[in-house]
Amino acid sequence: MSAHHAAAVQTLLKTITMPADIDASGQVPTGWLLAKMDQAGAVLPGQHFRAPVELVGLADVTLLARPRLGQCVTFTGHLLSSSARDACVAIEAWCEERGQTSGTPLMRAQLRYAPATIEVPGNLFPGTFQVDS
Repeated sequence: MSAHHAAAVQTLLKTITMPADIDASGQVPTGWLLAKMDQAGAVLPGQHFRAPVELVGLADVTLLARPRLGQCVTFTGHLLSSSARDACVAIEAWCEERGQTSGTPLMRAQLRYAPATIEVPGNLFPGTFQVDS
C-alpha cells in the first residue's frame, strides 16, 4: 500500500447521540463510544480484505471526554498497516454541536482487524425450509 493511501484520514462514521444511548446517570457510556469506534474501524480493513472483518486487538485507547445527548459524533481514521493476515487502523472520535464545524476530541485508539470466518447455517431463517431440487 502506498504511503499516500496509508496517511489519508477519512470520515468513517457520523452519528448523533440519542436518548436510547444514555445510561441511568444521564451520560453516554464509554462502551457506546467503543462500539461505534469498532463499527467505524471495520470500514477500511473491510475494503482492504474485500470481506467481513473481526476486531482482534485494541491498543493505545485514550478517553478524553464523553459526548452529551444530542451531539453529533464523527469517527475519522486511517490505515496504519495492512498485510494478508491483519490490518491496523487509527481511529479518533470527535463531537460537535449540531450546526458547528469545529469538534472536540473524545477518544482515540488503534484497532486491529482480521478477515472474519463466517459460518452460515443451512436454515438461516427460523420458520423457513429448503426445497429439494
